[in-house]
Amino acid sequence: MYEHGLLKIFARGAGGCLLLALALALLLPACAVEGQSNEALRKEVQELKAEVAALKEKVGQLQAGQKEIQDLLKKPAAMAPPLAAPPEPALPAAQPLTVSELIASKDRYLGARVTVKGLMGPVLVHHKSLMLKAPQGMVEVSLARLGDEKLVQRLTSVAHEGPITVTGVVSPSPKGGAKLQITAEAVEF
Repeated sequence: MYEHGLLKIFARGAGGCLLLALALALLLPACAVEGQSNEALRKEVQELKAEVAALKEKVGQLQAGQKEIQDLLKKPAAMAPPLAAPPEPALPAAQPLTVSELIASKDRYLGARVTVKGLMGPVLVHHKSLMLKAPQGMVEVSLARLGDEKLVQRLTSVAHEGPITVTGVVSPSPKGGAKLQITAEAVEF
């Protein structure tokens, strides 16, 4: 029967062959397109798999870096290297300043290490300080940070007639009697 049906198609002649050829022509490109699209899809899936693998590797690296940072943060602060103190600004001065020069240019010298030469004024023994005097005013010299206690005693107990030279850092005076304060690092008389 089946053979008989094919024969009928072939028996129809050119119309049947045409119909058969047309059916095959439609089926072959559909199969080829499906084969090509499957190949393109396979290729695209392989590329996506490679991208996923690369992303997994990057995530692994990020997680390792994050773990290192967390471990560093968990370590005690004593293990961290100490921060270096910023250097104090030093103004070049071949000759020591006078008390008058320091008072006249006080804004320029605030926070700087200076060497000042002047006459000694009143001594405040209980504050461990003394005053350098000039006609424009006085500058307080704090002796509290000097390491030499004998030097501090000599400065606060004996009146000195000549000028003294003080090296230290200038700051605004916390007291009202003087305009500036020098935290002495060295004193020469």
